[in-house]
Amino acid sequence: MNSKSMPFKKRENPLGTATPTTAPTVSHSPIPKRDKYTATMDRDLRKRLKIASVEKSIMVSEFIEQAVREKLEREGF
Repeated sequence: MNSKSMPFKKRENPLGTATPTTAPTVSHSPIPKRDKYTATMDRDLRKRLKIASVEKSIMVSEFIEQAVREKLEREGF
């Protein structure tokens, strides 16, 4: 096989040639500290949770956090 002709085109490194066109924006609002958690739940409940979070256009973790806050407020905590 001829070493000069390749059967495929060489890919470019997408990170190697990237130059930012605008300066990154810096948020001056404090970022709240967050803890990571793991939960197990019924499969059907998790499926409903994912569907509801997609319909509200938020992440599942945000949906759970909102639900926990609402529950704690209702119960007086």
